[in-house]
Amino acid sequence: MEFHHPIVAAPMAGGPSSTALARAVASTGAMGFLGGGGKSAAQLVEDYRSVADAGRVGVNLFVPDAANTAVDPVASRAQRTEKLAAFREKLLPFAQRLGVELPTLEEAGANVLGDWDAKIKAASQWPIVSFTFGLPGPAVFEGLQESGSQVGVTVTSVVEARNAVDHGADFLVVQGPEAGGHRSVHDPLAVPEDIPLLELLAAVDDVVDVPFVAAGGIVTPEQVHEVQEYGAAAASVGTALLLSDEAGTNPVHRHMLQEDRSGTTRLTRVFSGRVSRSLVNELMELDAPAAYPEVNALTVPIKRAAAQLMDPRSTHLFAGTGYLHARTGPAADIVRWLAGEEA
Repeated sequence: MEFHHPIVAAPMAGGPSSTALARAVASTGAMGFLGGGGKSAAQLVEDYRSVADAGRVGVNLFVPDAANTAVDPVASRAQRTEKLAAFREKLLPFAQRLGVELPTLEEAGANVLGDWDAKIKAASQWPIVSFTFGLPGPAVFEGLQESGSQVGVTVTSVVEARNAVDHGADFLVVQGPEAGGHRSVHDPLAVPEDIPLLELLAAVDDVVDVPFVAAGGIVTPEQVHEVQEYGAAAASVGTALLLSDEAGTNPVHRHMLQEDRSGTTRLTRVFSGRVSRSLVNELMELDAPAAYPEVNALTVPIKRAAAQLMDPRSTHLFAGTGYLHARTGPAADIVRWLAGEEA
């Protein structure tokens, strides 16, 4: 895998990584990305078809527990239903305030595979594929590589980096704790490591021989240059693009990124069951079990209603630690600025 440009757009599932954003980023020579989490295989096929002529665009897929080699199937199911039932009860006041119905536990657990098999089949047609939320088996890598795809994995530790390379990864996305949105810890029950990004890059550089991209809190040209000095082939930026014209960031999220000048973000599992970093709000006062996608399914009606009502108390407001430096304007201009091509 070769990176001919220092910027990669981080895949941000749930809306921000629109086809317009992927196209705008790729038009500069950087790499755009489509976020596959929460989308059907058919929708992803259509999304990729619409940007295939734009330049370098990758597709990111969430790895379900059933396909994740880092998951202990017994431990991941232990007391899961009981914990989800208790969490659902805690959500009821939020649902009542917003006038929405929550799914039952059976409904919340109806799509735990997330159309995985169909997505892997479709992925054989995409030149760049990356995985988040876990590590598939070597056969998945081999199958995609035989079809011509270059395959990457997001990692948050040296151990995960080694394992990903052992399974056949062509490249890595090394994600530090500063990252906004979801941490891609492979074991969903594990507590994420808090090694700062630059230290993690240096440690990963010592043990792998594949190219890697740096991710986590990178929002300025100086930071892009810094991660390259630590061995990164490029910088993956998400928060830096959330306020761009082409991003599908919803209005309340956009508003709070510009309104909240505290600079404070916090980690939580409440939005999906996976650890993520967000601006702090009321919903984050709840504790959630490590159960994706069920927690996500339970909170979707609340998050959607809150976004529609411009209520920042009850929806995710994903943001990296450097969100105060995020710029508005065309995504291509932001990418060029980050790459040091414009003042």
